[in-house]
Amino acid sequence: HLMHWNSTLYSSIDEAVGKKHGIAIIALFVQIGKEHVGLKAVTEILQDIQYKGKSKTIPCFNPNSLLPDPLLRDYWVYEGSLTIPPCSEGVTWILFRYPLTVSQVQIEEFRRLRTHVKGAELLEGSDGILGDNFRPTQPLSDRVIRAAFQ
Repeated sequence: HLMHWNSTLYSSIDEAVGKKHGIAIIALFVQIGKEHVGLKAVTEILQDIQYKGKSKTIPCFNPNSLLPDPLLRDYWVYEGSLTIPPCSEGVTWILFRYPLTVSQVQIEEFRRLRTHVKGAELLEGSDGILGDNFRPTQPLSDRVIRAAFQ
């Protein structure tokens, strides 16, 4: 997910959450294949920010490198909600039809991320691995999904 907030209407992402036209999220499916060169700038630093609370600046990272080839930019769009608490409505979702291809090694780098501060005691039954952290599919209700392709 590439999350954006409407800085024309709102002064911060916190203010934009839950508001009409506040948040837009570009979403891509991921498939395993060859290494994604554009994502390499991210996967190379994940070991430095493995634990919660860590941060690192990535110089010269261009998020456009994660988007499909311009000839393959078919997408669906719909109004939905955040997939993490507070699960606020008012999110414009743009879901690309064609997946982002990444290597198995790149996926494994993301699978090493942890949900806790290094050295913290974990809750019973938790291994602290950041994985399977998705929200179940929600009912369509009265949402309209539009396609930017035939």
